[in-house]
Amino acid sequence: MFNRPKAAPCLVIALLALTTVGCTDAFGPEQDALAAARARWAQTDASNYVFEFQRSCFCAPDFVRPVRIEVLDGVVNSAVYVDTEEPIPLPLTSVPTIDDLFDEIGDALEGTAFSVIADYDADMGYPTNVEIDYIETAIDDEMAFTVSSFQVLDASGN
Repeated sequence: MFNRPKAAPCLVIALLALTTVGCTDAFGPEQDALAAARARWAQTDASNYVFEFQRSCFCAPDFVRPVRIEVLDGVVNSAVYVDTEEPIPLPLTSVPTIDDLFDEIGDALEGTAFSVIADYDADMGYPTNVEIDYIETAIDDEMAFTVSSFQVLDASGN
């Protein structure tokens, strides 16, 4: 009959504990920061606002031009290029709200992005500067965006 040493179960448990410690979530702090920023944003209850938005990526020139986006009742009402005040030629459904930007950050953190760096407004929580690198060794896959000149509007849009 085989006699198993009594220390073996303890050794197995100790080894499992050590391997679990090494498998922490790399995006844990960023996910915590996103959750805290979303909570601050939700507390503002801002559904009418305007902000300037600029994306930076290896994209078409019009896609990276700064735009001013007006959101009323949580839906994009208008979007114009900052430099010319001309309306953007895209359907307004393709223009992001602040909630859409939070979703984009969350998707990158939950997906396969290599790195995500995000800064948030200290008072209201909306994202101010975000950099996402989707593939560590790829060139031109990075994407960034900034939010600036944010203003809450009253119910009439002023």
